[in-house]
Amino acid sequence: MTGAPLRILLTGFEPFGGEPVNPSQLLVQDLASESSEEFTLNIAVLPVDVLIVTSTLDTAIALARPDAIVLVGQAAGRAEICLETTAYNQISYGESVDNGGSRIEDALIDPQGPRQLESTLPLVELERLLADAGHPVRQSDDAGRYLCNHVLYTTLRHHPQTPCAFVHVPLLPEQAERRALAEPSLSHATLLESLRALLNHLPQNVPTRPRA
Repeated sequence: MTGAPLRILLTGFEPFGGEPVNPSQLLVQDLASESSEEFTLNIAVLPVDVLIVTSTLDTAIALARPDAIVLVGQAAGRAEICLETTAYNQISYGESVDNGGSRIEDALIDPQGPRQLESTLPLVELERLLADAGHPVRQSDDAGRYLCNHVLYTTLRHHPQTPCAFVHVPLLPEQAERRALAEPSLSHATLLESLRALLNHLPQNVPTRPRA
């Protein structure tokens, strides 16, 4: 890469569902100082609250003016890091309630929006690069219908010129042990190494646009 460093916005979520931690929050906070000659990193921790999550993310984007956005969230039941290819125009909590007390069942995120939107980061190439280096990664076409899917859809919808993708990470071992549901997990060190590698690959795989 030549010229100015790539500006990356990296986001995670606060804990939810009774969990005392969220691996995505810990990861982005630990990576906050990872800027290099090839990229500068801004981070944000998003609320698990449908009423304010979009405005919080839009504010972070306005402040960071990123060339690429990497959204990160927790996904119980996943055994690998998942690069989400698709966001769906649907939000449905099931029996869950978010941190703001909202519960939504089978609603559209944007009544004027398309049924689905595709990630705008080069996930095929990023998956290959990470997998070739031994990282536990795969592509996924289902980001769920909770706020992870919601923020991916709204970011792709509101900021179509900024390459963006969502990364789901498994539970931490201590979470899986506490939940006692025989769920897969990965260590924080493994997740951190893999997410760091993804960030390091972005400058060579994201076309930059003219900056104001």
